[in-house]
Amino acid sequence: MVDLFNLLTINAMKKLLILFISLLILQVIQSKAQDSIVIPLKIDKLTLAAGVGLDYGGFGGCLLVYPHKNIGFFVGSGYALAGFGYNIGTKLRFISSEKFSRVNFYLLAMYGYNTAIAVQNAPEYNKIFYGPNFGIGIDFHARQSSKGYWSIALLLPVRSSDVDIYIDDLKNNHNVVLKNELIPVAFSFGYRLILK
Repeated sequence: MVDLFNLLTINAMKKLLILFISLLILQVIQSKAQDSIVIPLKIDKLTLAAGVGLDYGGFGGCLLVYPHKNIGFFVGSGYALAGFGYNIGTKLRFISSEKFSRVNFYLLAMYGYNTAIAVQNAPEYNKIFYGPNFGIGIDFHARQSSKGYWSIALLLPVRSSDVDIYIDDLKNNHNVVLKNELIPVAFSFGYRLILK
């Protein structure tokens, strides 16, 4: 009886060892198969963003549509300190359709709000100026499967002489003291949610 028990235990151990080795081999084969599977690159076609900058109309949002993988059209609107601001434009991005990249560069060209003059305690002097804006930026994707990405840009507003004339008028005829000078560049920062 004891010999039969030991025999059953040895046979059971052999079967368990064969099962364990078989499972180990299957796991190795499966992991190799997963390594060779190429996940197709998903390129966004429609995004909705929240952010700060000229392309967001100030503090606001931006809807961006890509009819082509590298060419998009957008409209942005928001609060621009002196009132409502908007921009419409195009985005030319440099992405590969073959492999995922965390960082993608792009160029922007738009028309809309590019200067806001906000006078403290005298809102009747607040004024928004419109004109062309150009920029360069990067989109940063945390991972390929993420549902959104960060976007950062350096923008060059092309201001008309009307801006300088208005500032001089405020200083000379309305005793307005401007605390901040206009800087020649602007920045944009936002998060884009991929809708499609």
